[in-house]
Amino acid sequence: MDNGITLLLIILLLWFWWDSRGVAEKAIQAAKKNCEQAGLTFLNDTVGWKKIRLKRNRLGRVQIQRTYFFEFASDMSQRYKGEVTMLGQGVSKITLDVYRIG
Repeated sequence: MDNGITLLLIILLLWFWWDSRGVAEKAIQAAKKNCEQAGLTFLNDTVGWKKIRLKRNRLGRVQIQRTYFFEFASDMSQRYKGEVTMLGQGVSKITLDVYRIG
């Protein structure tokens, strides 16, 4: 019985890691697209994990909400931070720090 629980835990951890990588890739694409539409430069081509929690979606189902941070520039002289909040596999919200228009 102990081996079964250990195996189940390993499988769940592997699934969570695999799912998180896919969600992070979608967050990168969303942040990059948002920056391009605003005329900003998406820096480092990556996002960093900031926060994770469980949250209900519009249908009342519990999903994993992940928040990622990223950096961008408006005039290439200063870095600014942004956040992408993902609920399940979809983008929930993107926020940008106030930045100088270059």
